[in-house]
Amino acid sequence: MHPQLFGIVKSFGTLLALSFVIGIWLSVRRGRRRGFAPDLVLDFCLTVMISSVIGVRLFYIFTHLADYDPWYEAFFIWKGGLTLYGGIILSILAVWFFCRRRRVDFLPLADVLAPQVALGIGITRLGCFLNGCCYGKPTDGPLGVSFPETCSAGWETGCASLHPTQLYASAGGFLVFGLLLLWERRDRSPGSTFSRFLILYGISRFVVDLFRYYAPGDMGPLGLTTSQWISLGLMGIGGWVLLSRRAAREPE
Repeated sequence: MHPQLFGIVKSFGTLLALSFVIGIWLSVRRGRRRGFAPDLVLDFCLTVMISSVIGVRLFYIFTHLADYDPWYEAFFIWKGGLTLYGGIILSILAVWFFCRRRRVDFLPLADVLAPQVALGIGITRLGCFLNGCCYGKPTDGPLGVSFPETCSAGWETGCASLHPTQLYASAGGFLVFGLLLLWERRDRSPGSTFSRFLILYGISRFVVDLFRYYAPGDMGPLGLTTSQWISLGLMGIGGWVLLSRRAAREPE
């Protein structure tokens, strides 16, 4: 594909930076409409940005410890190795922690930020496609894509026709973003958007992993990937938050 744009700029890094710029801009606009000061939203956007970048790397390291021999190769970030769920989980925890420190209600703020996370996933997964990573299983179907040997998807699979799971994941991110905004028109109760993000993205990632390539050793219990187990957990948490908030609003 095109791991570099114009021969010098990393395509994945460019789209990652673009997702942060658009996400921050939308977060400030959405936050202002809901009574959050722009400076406060910017602080939390910075929290999300830093914690997500740290999380995607740490989660990958913890789930691939056997790959680092000697151990200090874990710090060789130029060799790649990122796991999206690590960034999502750590950024949620970081925002929750700083909400407590600054005495800000977590759920209303999470509602402001959640759609932009889905949008960012849609944008950055396009970078994965251009980079030729996070590729899918071989397929003879019409959606199959053959990657060149210049990227990992090509030289690791012999340029076979593969499911473009990067594009599936990107489409899922954009779809979740659109659905969240549509549902907000009918329900703006605290926690509703955030909980629906957990449910919808959990479903999206679970389905995408059905087509994504994993080495046999990467599969977990019941033949599910680690990401699929996390997806089930996030769906459960999202459903619990949504139902508990709905029950709290109902008159006794």
